[in-house]
Amino acid sequence: MNGGSAASGKESSSSEDQGAAPAGTDVPQQRTERQELTGEQVAVVKAVAASLPAALVEMLPYRTVPKRNRSQFLAAMAGRTAAQIIDRAARRWVQHGYAEALHSIDGKGIGSAVGVAVALVQAGECTHPRCEDGFNIDTGEECRVCETRRADRRAAKKAAAEAGRNTGTVRQAPHRPGWWECTICHAPGKGDIPESGECRRCQDETAAAAQQLAAQWEQEAAERQKTVEAEEAVLLAIEEAAARRQAEDQRAAEEHTARRQAADEETARLRAELAAQYPELAAVSGSTSTAPF
Repeated sequence: MNGGSAASGKESSSSEDQGAAPAGTDVPQQRTERQELTGEQVAVVKAVAASLPAALVEMLPYRTVPKRNRSQFLAAMAGRTAAQIIDRAARRWVQHGYAEALHSIDGKGIGSAVGVAVALVQAGECTHPRCEDGFNIDTGEECRVCETRRADRRAAKKAAAEAGRNTGTVRQAPHRPGWWECTICHAPGKGDIPESGECRRCQDETAAAAQQLAAQWEQEAAERQKTVEAEEAVLLAIEEAAARRQAEDQRAAEEHTARRQAADEETARLRAELAAQYPELAAVSGSTSTAPF
């Protein structure tokens, strides 16, 4: 399918037979700017170009990447094997909407075929060398750098909104009529643009982050409550211990007073008995109320 938009992207280049890129072939490092590519580098560029989606290859000038774009094409392939670049292109061809745009019923097609070819192979915006469209190419796990970048953008967008500033407009995806780019991760989306300007994944991440934050706040509140309850329990224990000591001191004082009173009463009784038994001694002392002993 050769649309008018694709025709404008064709540029002169020698027509050479293309072969599929060897699966384990490493992409040669690009030479310094303005130098001609080596034969090995040209061969890899042509082989990868020939392994792009067939419908796109048919739209390329002479079914390959024009000479003037080869350095750009090669630079976009740095850090990956040819097989990995081919897998990237095949995945993006579908996931980024190029296949649907090309074969859409309304016939809008795609923009520059060369521009699409470069977009299919170029590295993503993530700075992590092993990031492959948001996933670690070695482990298959989500890229932590991408997660952090999305979180930072989301925080910046929220801060801008709270400050009454413009949070950015949704951009139309290049080469794909009817497609737009997420304001957070720049992933392509199709159809009606969400009010938030975010793709489904970023919306889910936002909701999950909000839920996680709410759970964190709830947990922190519960921990603070536990701390308050623990402090109150310590204070209550201290007060109870003080009350027990006061009660024990009071009881000891009462017992001491009772013992002393009992002793005084016993002493008075003994004196009275002695005075009764020995009145002469009481007379000697001049008083019967107090015994001289």
